[in-house]
Amino acid sequence: MAIIVQRPTSTSRVVIVGGGVIGCMTAYYLTRAGVSDVVVVEREGVASGASGYSAGMLTPYSGSNDPGLLALSSASLELHAELAEELPAVTGIDHGYDMVPYLRCTFAESGYNEARKFMDDRVADGLEAEWLTGEEARSVCDWLSDEVEGACLTSIEPSVDSRLLTKSVLKAAEMGGARLVDGEVVGMDSRLRGNDVGVVLADGSTIEADVVVLAMGPWSKNASGWLGYEIPVEPQKGELLYMYTGGDHPKPPMTMHNMDDGGVIFPRRLSPTILGATKEDGKGYDREPSEYAWEFIIPRVQRLSQRIDRSVVSHQTACLRPMPLDGKPYVGLAPGWENVYIASGHWSEGVHYGPLTGKSIAELITDGETSTDISAIDAGRVEL
Repeated sequence: MAIIVQRPTSTSRVVIVGGGVIGCMTAYYLTRAGVSDVVVVEREGVASGASGYSAGMLTPYSGSNDPGLLALSSASLELHAELAEELPAVTGIDHGYDMVPYLRCTFAESGYNEARKFMDDRVADGLEAEWLTGEEARSVCDWLSDEVEGACLTSIEPSVDSRLLTKSVLKAAEMGGARLVDGEVVGMDSRLRGNDVGVVLADGSTIEADVVVLAMGPWSKNASGWLGYEIPVEPQKGELLYMYTGGDHPKPPMTMHNMDDGGVIFPRRLSPTILGATKEDGKGYDREPSEYAWEFIIPRVQRLSQRIDRSVVSHQTACLRPMPLDGKPYVGLAPGWENVYIASGHWSEGVHYGPLTGKSIAELITDGETSTDISAIDAGRVEL
């Protein structure tokens, strides 16, 4: 059953707080639905957070494995395929959509069991997955070390350059009439519970609207005081390393994932190959690259391939992921409010679920209901 809410009396003015992939996708789908006045407010720059430093894997299997969330995966992947056709033709930006084979590699019993379960689950879903011995895996990927004993091979998970995707979808939204405003939202107008809505910027100015969408990623807790209750999303620090490409450093032919210890070697069509990734809780809003990333990532990817060492790394990045309390995003009407929506808590899957989230929020605003049942991630489960 689709989520149904009371349709706002007017949808001529929508303010979106946050210029990441979720906010920009929402703006895009609103303009496609004919909403003429959409404003995206961003304080640091479009895709300046996790949306710009995501690996861009469109797989739900690296984060939460909640059945309700996984059930929404195919709908979002279909939207990604549509965007891969539509956006470059409209904006002139190729955002690197690609389908790269994926090897989930094992070295010991623990990793073997996890990889085999992954394969069995995907086959049960009606998807193609094949088990390879270590020798067979090395025959299809000469990057693999002799230490790999087995691997699950799939070609079911696309990838994108998340920064280019975010910028492209915002450009398409702007072509449809949306506007980007530089500024930091520090509060909401006292008239919020009426028909009028306003967001207050750090400079004291106010942007009025009929609807506000809070797409603030790991900074969603900042809106808790505005709403009158906690948004249960915490920042999780994540770091990536990037390989040199070209010359003596060709890109690997496929993604390689260490299922025993963690660690991934991930080639992208338009961007440097990624070595990842860390997940650190309790770091607050620290976004400084650290030595810990090297200490954690390099040994794990070296088990996959002896071609990896510190000398092939060109740079590193750090970002904050919006980690939800119960492992699932919060998407929908903010409890207790008639014209405020929450779109946050996508953890490491924001790029994957970005199109579905943006389209669903746009449908709630313009139609009062969603075409896809998103009850599993309904923001209404936030405790007042």
